[in-house]
Amino acid sequence: MKHRALLVLAAVLLVAIGAASLVAANVLGGDRVAEHGRVSAADRPRGDEHGPVGEFHRFRLGTINGQRLEPNRDDFAARTDSGGPLLLFLPATRARPADYQLFLSAALRDGYHVLGLDYWNLGKTLSGTCEADPHCYGQVQRNRFDGTRPSRFSSVQPAGSIVSRFRDAIAYLDDHDPDGGWGRFVQGDSDIAWQDIVVAGHSQGGGEAAYIAHIRPVQGALMFSSPVESLGSEHAAWMDRPGRTPVARMYAIDDVRDVFGPRIRGSWKVLGLDGPDGPFRTDTAPPGPDEDPHAILTDIAVGSPAESHSRTIKDTTPIGRDGLPRMEALWQWLLHRFPSDPS
Repeated sequence: MKHRALLVLAAVLLVAIGAASLVAANVLGGDRVAEHGRVSAADRPRGDEHGPVGEFHRFRLGTINGQRLEPNRDDFAARTDSGGPLLLFLPATRARPADYQLFLSAALRDGYHVLGLDYWNLGKTLSGTCEADPHCYGQVQRNRFDGTRPSRFSSVQPAGSIVSRFRDAIAYLDDHDPDGGWGRFVQGDSDIAWQDIVVAGHSQGGGEAAYIAHIRPVQGALMFSSPVESLGSEHAAWMDRPGRTPVARMYAIDDVRDVFGPRIRGSWKVLGLDGPDGPFRTDTAPPGPDEDPHAILTDIAVGSPAESHSRTIKDTTPIGRDGLPRMEALWQWLLHRFPSDPS
């Protein structure tokens, strides 16, 4: 009996020690997530947190230069083993990169390095903030891009800007996945290799992608249900000037039922995306091999006008009988507009 009591006591102690170790590991793991940020490469763990080729890795930056980011939601990144371009994806107002995993996975399968980046997209929508004020759009978008030109409309600090978050995310990925080729997208300490990047986004994120393509010579831009930057005869003032990226490398898509459709198509017209014959119209079938429309209107015929604003790109997109997104062929057509070795 005495030996049996000792064995029971030993078993209880082992269980207690194991549980304490598990709690400690979870706490330390949470601390590591919270402390991700611009720290020296020597202080960052290597090779134990990135997924293998073809799988997504979720991570949070946490702080940059001592400033805690807000919002601070998971970024999504994955790569192929090729030297393809980077798809930088920006979510819609209050949306997260996690809401777009089907599209990001399609880009990964097509040979892209992929980064779904969290950024300041809280509060009111850009269209609701600016309405008919032509200069407001560029002020807000520039501030969110690099933290300059703060105003009553937007006051993102440089450390929390898209540029700063992007550089830190690439540094983080390069440290954790040193064989992944992430470092080639940031040249030196500050210069981003925009010519190797396709910027893409949904709604407000698509408008930001269009603005980035306007001020930087990117490889291409994909805009989903965006830009929502016109109202009647007024539109974003930055659209009146030639951009750094030619319209020939910019593509936009929306559903015909989108509640914001008139404001989006007004933006397309100003940017010169819809061409002389207007947008290309389809259900979900891609254009033919000899066609190259830069504005596409789908007719998914699923959901309300408010829901249609997201059905072209979010994970709520309709799924076909084959288990694949009905939009996938159109996504692939858009992604194939940009070669892996641009001239």
